[in-house]
Amino acid sequence: MTVSRGELLKAISNIYGNKGMSYKDSEELCDFILSFFGYEDYVLDNVLSPAERDVFYNLEEYGIVTTFREEISIVHGKTWRVNQWYLDKTKIKKLANAEKKEDEVKNIYDSIFKNM
Repeated sequence: MTVSRGELLKAISNIYGNKGMSYKDSEELCDFILSFFGYEDYVLDNVLSPAERDVFYNLEEYGIVTTFREEISIVHGKTWRVNQWYLDKTKIKKLANAEKKEDEVKNIYDSIFKNM
């Protein structure tokens, strides 16, 4: 199964757009995510900077990515831990196809300034 840029962008817009993120910022986040995965389904955690890892943790909260840890025994009984991030393609497609509800969550800042 593959996920297109359009599907990922729609899923991101459906999640973060309800929280006040602009469409342009959603596009940048989409391209940011795709720049790590390329043609693969996973990315190794050790290539991420701490700030990038924070973004991936946030994406994990919404189910766009998931983590996987593998432990491999190497020479002299030492263990090497490999942490990977995977795109959850099924969840992305589900989020992309979800109907956007207008009344769901409004930008809290809009309501604050309207009441002033």
